[in-house]
Amino acid sequence: MIVCGGYYREICVTPGHDDYFGSGGRAALALSLGGVSVDWYYYRSASFDENESKFYSPEKLLTLSALTHHPHLSDEAVVFRYFHPLSAPIYSPAKPTQKEKIVVKGDNILRFGYMEGDAEVHGKKVVFDPQSPHKPVSFKENGSTAASLAIVLNAKEVLALGGSDDETTAIANIQEIDTPAIILVKAGSEGCRVYENGAQIGVVPAYLTSRIYKIGSGDVFSAAFAYHWAEKDLAPLEAADAASRCTARYCNSIIPSVELDDDTDVLKPIKKNREWARVYIAGPFFTMAELWLIEQACAAFEDLGIEYFSPIHKIGPMDHDIKDPIKKQAEMDRIVKGDLDGIEQCSAVFAIIDGKDLGTIFEIGYAVKKKLPIVALSQNSKEGDLTMILGSERCFVTHDFASAIYRAAWESWIE
Repeated sequence: MIVCGGYYREICVTPGHDDYFGSGGRAALALSLGGVSVDWYYYRSASFDENESKFYSPEKLLTLSALTHHPHLSDEAVVFRYFHPLSAPIYSPAKPTQKEKIVVKGDNILRFGYMEGDAEVHGKKVVFDPQSPHKPVSFKENGSTAASLAIVLNAKEVLALGGSDDETTAIANIQEIDTPAIILVKAGSEGCRVYENGAQIGVVPAYLTSRIYKIGSGDVFSAAFAYHWAEKDLAPLEAADAASRCTARYCNSIIPSVELDDDTDVLKPIKKNREWARVYIAGPFFTMAELWLIEQACAAFEDLGIEYFSPIHKIGPMDHDIKDPIKKQAEMDRIVKGDLDGIEQCSAVFAIIDGKDLGTIFEIGYAVKKKLPIVALSQNSKEGDLTMILGSERCFVTHDFASAIYRAAWESWIE
């Protein structure tokens, strides 16, 4: 199989990672570990040849007998920096010098977008995952061709590429432009919607894991789908389900592989068994750092398509400048009623418990009494402080932000 995709440094602050993969490197490794002979085409900065380079040479780092390197010279080594796995990356350099496009021909091809250039591909079975930091581009725009094309997009990308706020219309527009046989719409915790010749043929689920490391998960999904659809000749739904399982294993273990095994066989699908879902965001918002974390949670749930209730946004802060006792009591009543009504309207709670804010602890207790599931984010709490939460039914504690967000989203769907 031919893989066209970049080799980049990926730095994550929390949890701490400093990896050398990029979409192409990770997919090439995943496929090679599955026993597939891979020809990998990528751009490589001249700095890779320097002894003091902060980058590792991809030829030295990804040394597998099944992996053949085809580097093309670029001017800069590209770095992606994430604060956490769900945050938008900061690119350095933001706009790399664009190099002459790479042109390849073959049978089965996996094509990603690049930061430093582009790949024009001509194949029999081609999987295209644009992964553009800006608006995704059409597959045929640069002259690429495929006898049978599958396009992999997330829920936002499909709307952007299809030029519509409605997914059905967007799919129809993409079908008219690129005529793909398959369009896969990754919907995060909701799984993946599969379209064939413009019509939805099914949905494959996401699978439950105790941990979510999101960086690179899309690379593994596309590599696994390409493997099972193009190399193993599985039907689109079967290949997409296999890709979802491989992605879940990667999120939980950070093992990039395209093969199914005992671990993927026992994964449990995430099932929505309620008509509505909403997550209550409990946590202090009295300092800039606290408010920043609340904003990150709101943005993460919004990206997942999960409705949420944030007290600071819905109810507002307490006005502590009120001096009149009657008006002050009325203000406290407004806050308390608004917050508790918010919990009543939600199906799960995401709680930030570092600092042991009393308001947050009270909200957790109220939610436990209502038998709501609670996912608590705790990075510096003492073990003894967690006894009541850990000992309560459907209460979960994790130190990882991304894992907490996904678990809260999943729990919100379960009756």
